Amino acid sequence: MSILARLLIVYTLVLYAIPGIAQMEEPAQADTQIEMGVNLMFQKKHTESLEKLLEIQTVAEKNDWHEQAFKATLNIGSNYYLLSDYGEALNYYLKAYEIAIEHLSSRQEMTVLNNIGILYFQEGERAQAKKYFLKAYTIAKEVNDEVKVGYYAVNLALVSNKMLEVSEAEKYINEALPLLQESPNVLVQGKMAQAENLMLKEQFKEAEQKAQQLLPQLEGVTQQENRAFVLSVLAQIYEKQNKINKAIEYALASRYSEGSYENRTEAYDHLSSLYGKNGDFEKAITYKDSVIIAADSLNTIRNRKLFENEKVKFQLQNYQHELTQSKEVLKQERRFFYTVIITAILSMGFIIWMYRSNTVKYKQRKKIVELELAKEKSDHLLIEKQLREKETLASLEQERLKNELEVKNRKLTAKALYLSSKNELIEEVVQSLSKNTQIANHPDLKKQVNELKKHLKKDTQWDSFFKHFEEINQGFLNRLRSKYPKLTASDIRFITYLYMNLSNKEIASLLNITPQTCRKRKERLSKKMELPNDKSLFEYLSEV
Repeated sequence: MSILARLLIVYTLVLYAIPGIAQMEEPAQADTQIEMGVNLMFQKKHTESLEKLLEIQTVAEKNDWHEQAFKATLNIGSNYYLLSDYGEALNYYLKAYEIAIEHLSSRQEMTVLNNIGILYFQEGERAQAKKYFLKAYTIAKEVNDEVKVGYYAVNLALVSNKMLEVSEAEKYINEALPLLQESPNVLVQGKMAQAENLMLKEQFKEAEQKAQQLLPQLEGVTQQENRAFVLSVLAQIYEKQNKINKAIEYALASRYSEGSYENRTEAYDHLSSLYGKNGDFEKAITYKDSVIIAADSLNTIRNRKLFENEKVKFQLQNYQHELTQSKEVLKQERRFFYTVIITAILSMGFIIWMYRSNTVKYKQRKKIVELELAKEKSDHLLIEKQLREKETLASLEQERLKNELEVKNRKLTAKALYLSSKNELIEEVVQSLSKNTQIANHPDLKKQVNELKKHLKKDTQWDSFFKHFEEINQGFLNRLRSKYPKLTASDIRFITYLYMNLSNKEIASLLNITPQTCRKRKERLSKKMELPNDKSLFEYLSEV
């Protein structure tokens, strides 16, 4: 469950924590029963909670206890929300919204709007979520409820950050923080939104300071997801500053603080990207695989939840069936005492049955339409998931080909330099032999030396290397020569090795120089090419 979703569901359940069962003759008794139902919900005893709340809902509607009907309906929706059955949850939230509009005040209306916003946020429909949060925020301002204004402003800030509406998010944060001084838990959420907002505005120093101040306040299991969120923000800050190793450190800490599979997938994807930027492609690919595994695990958990939801619904139907049977037994026991008025009861029962039958048929038709819509939505999500998986596989294949290409480049470089060194050695031997007067006066030996000279190859291997390099990195050498015509052939060769991301040690070994000489040569080239001090030669070459 996301940070925003956890925050918002707490608002609703605390504000309307009241459920129950038993014979209720007064609204206060119904309130007590609603409290019991909410406690069962927090204990994850959803079947018992739903049984209790459904009975209260029926009694409250019968007696026109609108506030109790609203509370029971709202908490039935919250039960289904916690069971991840968002379609059923939305159905009950809309029923609660109708009660609030027709019979209650704006306070109840803004609570339901807030809950509907949660559902859209969980489904990834951030624009819709923001729309309903904004409605709740507007109502809170109209009724002059400053605490609720602060709550909903934090919600809007978090959603606006996700939508990259940075200026708007900043406005809501500045409004919310002064109003939440008496609500420390929500104040922390506001400061988290502020840290993320500063990061998005590229005010990295202030963002880092704000996030580091928050970390000591986020200890313990209950703050686990908040801590993971702040650590992720710090990782993004360091990534944007090109401090990749430090970004990886905080991204790993965020991953180990993250408990939910929904957010774990994002953590794996971020780590894959960071390791890719750091040149550790093996770990990058490993974390890409972890993204797929986490997504599969998430789907498994969701399917398991759907199965549990169906079991809960079946148990509720069975419970309602048992209630019906109990009522029938009671009716039979009392039949003797009502024989005088049996005809009237049967007539009224028939009328009620007809009415109920029509109502049930209407609800069934409505439910079928809703299920069809839900199925279409589910199919759409499945197609999107398949497309994402294909994109991931394509990305992994691209990384694999890139790695193979780098290996081939390294082999080609080593071979070219080996042959070049070999030719140089042969040439030195030939020159040495040519200077020997004994060989010069000996016709047969002189003839053999001349034959050896014919076999010498000057730069054909190096030309072959250049040809292959140009095929792989088309236009790079032409662009480089065009931009820096003063570069020598030796400079070009050295730059080519740098562009292939060879280490100082590797280049030194290939050119038969020391690593220290290699570093100094890089410094001379940087000056020769007039590069800024804060930009490495390899970074610049990657952009050419």
